[in-house]
Amino acid sequence: MNKKKILIVLFLVFFNIAFGIEQREIKVALGYKGRSSDPQKHTDSSTLAITKQIYNNLFYLDKNTKIQPELAESYSIDNNNNLVIKLKKGVLFHDGSELNADVVIKSLKRNLSIPVTKVLVEPIENIEKIDNYTVLIKQKFNPQLVLHNLTHSSLAIIKENNNKESEIKYIGTGAFKLESWGIGEKVVLSAFDNYYKGRPKIDKVTFVTIPETSNRYIALETEEIDIAYDISAIDVKNFHEENKLKLISKSSYGTDFLSINTSKAPLNNKKLRKAIQYAIDKDAINEIVFEGTSQIANSILTPSTFGYNKNIKRVNMNIEKGKEIVKAYGKPVKIDLWIYEDPSKYQMAQVIQANLKEIGIEVTIQTLELSSFLQFSANGQHNALIGLWYASTGDADYGMYPLLHSSSKGAVGNRSFYSNKVVDNLLDEARKTKDINKRKDNYKKVQEIIEEDNPIIPIVYKMYNVGLNNKIEGFEFNPNGNHKLENIIIKN
Repeated sequence: MNKKKILIVLFLVFFNIAFGIEQREIKVALGYKGRSSDPQKHTDSSTLAITKQIYNNLFYLDKNTKIQPELAESYSIDNNNNLVIKLKKGVLFHDGSELNADVVIKSLKRNLSIPVTKVLVEPIENIEKIDNYTVLIKQKFNPQLVLHNLTHSSLAIIKENNNKESEIKYIGTGAFKLESWGIGEKVVLSAFDNYYKGRPKIDKVTFVTIPETSNRYIALETEEIDIAYDISAIDVKNFHEENKLKLISKSSYGTDFLSINTSKAPLNNKKLRKAIQYAIDKDAINEIVFEGTSQIANSILTPSTFGYNKNIKRVNMNIEKGKEIVKAYGKPVKIDLWIYEDPSKYQMAQVIQANLKEIGIEVTIQTLELSSFLQFSANGQHNALIGLWYASTGDADYGMYPLLHSSSKGAVGNRSFYSNKVVDNLLDEARKTKDINKRKDNYKKVQEIIEEDNPIIPIVYKMYNVGLNNKIEGFEFNPNGNHKLENIIIKN
């Protein structure tokens, strides 16, 4: 920082002190720390909860899962079935440069070399510049599929930071700009004065990591923080007794599920996977872990997701059938069950461990830090894991293609290492066809096959609980967990 900038900063600090002007700051608690300020390299909810404040997408899903323009002004579908997107004019990045077609094209194309987001841009054949504010997207398949994918927070529009003095590599157009991404548990954002929707009413957002759910609630109660994400079901009841706090509890796009490594013995045996399906007591998980507040899942897709099959029947517990299968296998069955550091995941694992013991399967629970969990499970070192997947685009393609297509094995999402040519063909056809009913039919068939093959066993649909101090207003809930903070107001 040069001398002139230092003098300006010092002047503003002394000016604020002298005239009693205080920064309006909110503190937000996450269950685990974000992994990077680069939204395109990570799809975990804590990372995107932060980066959603820094970057914007071309489009977003509204509360009715309808596609709405964000950085786009409008869009149309031309005679060749391609997308023509007109960009908003006058939108500035945090360095003062204007959003234009060149930056959008470069940002979207970057995802082709990033495994976790490549699946979102694969339907795009090419992107061309028509003029400074108009982009043509030639797509291989269905334009609606591309539009849905463009709403995913990991396809946010980013720009390389040309400020050589800064350690921040990428910048966005969001309501807040990154000040510091701490090595520890703290991320600090500051308001962007030239935000295209108008400067936020708060000056500073600090994200802190508090892994224990009970500690997040206590920090909220003692006003150490203002907002707490992922409030546990056990703590939800406290909000009815505490006048200083309020609770938002709504269904999400997320599904908690058991993922089984189908490439590794002994669970490469389809019959053993069926035995596990018979053994899992989803009702017990709902009651013990979620206080009965969750909805039992019959599919990896949530009911609000396009392509959801409401006719998939729930498989009821049948311990005796499970025992018969394991006994017929003829050998001891011992498996490890991986989870990342999260109290609810540990509780779920304990219930599953007890369930499987009843049918003769010995389970060892292994708890890993999130980065290690993702890295090692991408290499297939596990027998089974408990995962959470958000169909964040509102479409079954993202809800199932990364989890089930054989081309997505490993880091992309298919940690069950499942391979089924029929499923691959159904998912591929659903991408290609322009017939909406054909797409729905294909996705329904995939869900029927998965219910039989059990590479993944859906458990519950995630309820998203957010706790807030009563003085916080203007919080915008998002079913994918990437809540927007730009319209928050702090009441006196």
